[in-house]
Amino acid sequence: MLRASDIDAFRTSVSQVLTPHRLTPHRGRGAVTADVAVAPLGPLSLVYGQHRGAELGVTLTEQIDYYDVNLSWGGHNRITCGADEIVVDRNTAGIISPSMPVSMRLSAEYRQLHVRIERAALEARLEELLDRPITTPLVFRPAMDLRAPAAGTWARAVTLLVGDLGTGTGLAAAWTLGDNPWSAFLMSGLLLAQPHNYSAQLAGSRAYAHRPGPLRRAVELIETRPGSDLSLERLARHAGVSSRSLQRHFQDHIGVSPREYVQRIRLARVRDELAAAGPGSGVTVTEVALRWGFTHVPRFAGAYRRRFGESPSTTLRALPEGTRTDTSNLQEEL
Repeated sequence: MLRASDIDAFRTSVSQVLTPHRLTPHRGRGAVTADVAVAPLGPLSLVYGQHRGAELGVTLTEQIDYYDVNLSWGGHNRITCGADEIVVDRNTAGIISPSMPVSMRLSAEYRQLHVRIERAALEARLEELLDRPITTPLVFRPAMDLRAPAAGTWARAVTLLVGDLGTGTGLAAAWTLGDNPWSAFLMSGLLLAQPHNYSAQLAGSRAYAHRPGPLRRAVELIETRPGSDLSLERLARHAGVSSRSLQRHFQDHIGVSPREYVQRIRLARVRDELAAAGPGSGVTVTEVALRWGFTHVPRFAGAYRRRFGESPSTTLRALPEGTRTDTSNLQEEL
């Protein structure tokens, strides 16, 4: 894609395939030379960058809206993600999740490979593995230990893919039947190999199918009709068990009471609607709250603030139109 001795050309080229940023040379010994190469594979892309001549400070000018796995193929990269600092080298990769505040310091001789994965595709793959929607953003632990068995296998698979692409006649180039299988494999592998906020739920997803029938029936009613009458008595009748038995099922298998589960589902649906409406839509917090079964608006507002860290009116004013929060199931975060 690029071979140049112009740092601005290097920055512009990388910004086109990753995120706009500023580059600041440090302790250089002359002109900076750079190479950039890109291999798009549907929802996953490989972005290779190499530079020589100076350490480079990197400051993102926009938040990323995809997942970015940073691998070192020579030299190192010091990534600061909020309170975390990761030194990317041959033993450690860095993972940047969407909206993370990030800065970097690249060594003077640095060869980097970014595995860019589109957010919607990776979250959809997670939902397939969980067999249910997710309701909060997927966030990875930033440091990936490549000496760990599963992470090491994943990194070697990336290396194998690069080699396959390099031949020009391998499976990656030959595949023409729908989505490239490399992308699906690497997305699933990353979700299984690297800890994230859904790891525990992913590990326990097999147990989901073995939950008692009464519990599954009650949960299905809550998720399909969250704005209806969902009193404990009605849920128990629908599930075909006593109220006490249903409460015990919820505590044993989900960890909350039926009432709390109902409230979380409703709060998430309210947040969805407020976010989708956006400022200037004419929608009011009160009408949305009432539509989703909250009859005491001040109490609802307090619960909403505790749940999301802001008032419902702030969500309505601040979130852009089209913001999406999956809400049809909250079991994965309980």
